[in-house]
Amino acid sequence: MIRRTLILTLSLLALTTQVARAAGGGDYLATRQTLSGGFAEPGGAASVSLTEWAVMGLAAADRHPATMHRSGGKTPTAFLAAHAKGWHDAFSLERGILGVVALGKNPASFAGRNLVRALRSTVAANGRIGPYSNSTYWGVLAFRAAGARLPSRSLAYIRSLQGTAGGYGYAPGTGADSNDTAAAVMALRSGGIPCAWKAVAHAYDYMHSLQRSDHGYALNISAGSDSQSTSWVIQSRIKCGLANSGALGYLADRKRTNGSYEYRAGLVQTPAWVTAQVLPAVNGRAYPIR
Repeated sequence: MIRRTLILTLSLLALTTQVARAAGGGDYLATRQTLSGGFAEPGGAASVSLTEWAVMGLAAADRHPATMHRSGGKTPTAFLAAHAKGWHDAFSLERGILGVVALGKNPASFAGRNLVRALRSTVAANGRIGPYSNSTYWGVLAFRAAGARLPSRSLAYIRSLQGTAGGYGYAPGTGADSNDTAAAVMALRSGGIPCAWKAVAHAYDYMHSLQRSDHGYALNISAGSDSQSTSWVIQSRIKCGLANSGALGYLADRKRTNGSYEYRAGLVQTPAWVTAQVLPAVNGRAYPIR
């Protein structure tokens, strides 16, 4: 009898462990939704930017974030609509458009605003969108997500920013990094720039130089691998059909039993943000997420 009880107990423990291990990133993000409809880090308050990244990650994981809500709570759609009037700078408009599209809503008519028109007003004569290089990368992705006409001069502007090693930085004259390089590649590919062109092909050379022995990618030459940088690079490589098995293995090793992802091996920080930005890569998707 004791032996049978022990076997049953061990079987239940094994089943519990299997269920825990089966938790996905979407499951974890669902636990981070608040009654306001927005998403929050553990111990923190709901934020607009995290909610935008979260709904993109959830959509990439084939969840339906537009209608998700806690019992008695609001949806992410309602949360973002309540904050849309405050989106004025390029970055907030870009994230807003990308988040709204991931919710399946129309960014040209959301919460009484035409977000696409507002973003177009930030396009400079030289093609820069907003104040920085990376606001231009994400601006192109936002226009593409919205199905809007891309400013062709913005694609030319991005190409002009490539460094000699192939990478792109967040602003002219700044050092390149994997995250901004990946975003630039995703923007260029969204604009139809061929994979064989130097603006894309040499960017892959730069990102390859940042892959570490654990197969993850680092932010820059002096850093170690991390989950978000690895996700960005995977997504950019998806745009040209390049293999990512080693990097995906790195991300699989960073997954925790509750479905969230470590920032890097042994380090858990901002798990909701990290998980939201890893989900597109592990689901074979790349920004923009529709």
